[in-house]
Amino acid sequence: MGIVIVSTYPDKKSLDKIANIVVSKRLAACVNYTKINSIYTWKGRIENTEEFLALFKTTTKAKKMLKDEITRTHPYQVPEIVELEMDSVNTSYQNWLMDSTSKGKPKKRNNSTKR
Repeated sequence: MGIVIVSTYPDKKSLDKIANIVVSKRLAACVNYTKINSIYTWKGRIENTEEFLALFKTTTKAKKMLKDEITRTHPYQVPEIVELEMDSVNTSYQNWLMDSTSKGKPKKRNNSTKR
């Protein structure tokens, strides 16, 4: 089954570093990210900061090692690590996800548009 791990990072540099590590170790098939604004409380103050939201796509088999790697390398004292199960995933994407997080060379994902 597919899993999405959600986390936030303070800057693109720290996110790029972990994304490259987990994809090369095949702990995640892919990492999508975007810049966001976050409002939260920290140590009794309301913070309003820019962060990067990351979506790590993985499988149930690889999720524990992925979470461990995120925890080990994360720059925050209290990193956000939220697991979301993919309840409904098209078969071809699920197959690519599983192949990309298993041993051996992953198959190339075809991102060309249909005509």
